Amino acid sequence: MSEGINWEEIFKEFKINSTILIKDLFTIGIVILLSALAMKMVTAFTSRSIEKAKERGDDPKAKSFITFMTLLRSFSRYAIYFIAFCIIINPLGYGSVLSNIITAAGVGALVISLGAQSVISDMIAGAFILFEHQFSVGDYVQINEYSGTISAMAMRCTYLDTWKGERIIIPNGQIKTVINYSGKFNMAIVDVPTPYEADSEKVKAILQEEADKYYEANRKICYDKPQVLAISSFDESAVIMTVQMKAKGRNHFTIQRDLRMAIKKRFDKEGISIPYNQIVVHKEG
Repeated sequence: MSEGINWEEIFKEFKINSTILIKDLFTIGIVILLSALAMKMVTAFTSRSIEKAKERGDDPKAKSFITFMTLLRSFSRYAIYFIAFCIIINPLGYGSVLSNIITAAGVGALVISLGAQSVISDMIAGAFILFEHQFSVGDYVQINEYSGTISAMAMRCTYLDTWKGERIIIPNGQIKTVINYSGKFNMAIVDVPTPYEADSEKVKAILQEEADKYYEANRKICYDKPQVLAISSFDESAVIMTVQMKAKGRNHFTIQRDLRMAIKKRFDKEGISIPYNQIVVHKEG
């Protein structure tokens, strides 16, 4: 005759297992909560620091500090998630925290050897960008074929915001060429096509007058007085004269647009036409 079921032992074992399970779940919950809290504190700290640095305007040191804060936020996110993962798998029976970190590092080395070299390449490139001060958050740059303002930098990627509202994410390892327009000055250059039959000396004087008027009215964005090149080139249907002016920061785009408008209005007033291509057709008979 079979022995009866020992319900007392089953209940006792179930109680012990339930207690361990609740304890492990509680530990996991605490780790997740603390990780989220730590990430929130890092985000709040970096955000406050960035806002204070922005009050200093285009100061290069302030821009470098903002860049460092964005990288610190990115690094902290990876570090917090990694440590939390190693702690969470400990209650699940996968070794101690230290052994988990060592194992994860070993797995990471294996992953790198199997094809994650691009990730390390992106991180190393990001470190060189930071240490060499190639560009900072807030700079207007052209990276490869993309132009925009650096909105953030992470360990692996650089975030570029265009004037159309697009956000371009560029892996740091794929950054080949960079043009930084946020230096001390940029050159505003306006090529003006003028008729061959017009008096070039008179046209040059008009261009110089309009450029000087603009300079006097907008000294805050103009770095130096404008210069008008007499004749920069000959086109098929026009004589090209060039107006150039040093602009503070990246204001050269604004200066170029404004000068074109002022020159067009003055040409209309003076009766000077801007040449355009024409086709003359001769009909037989």
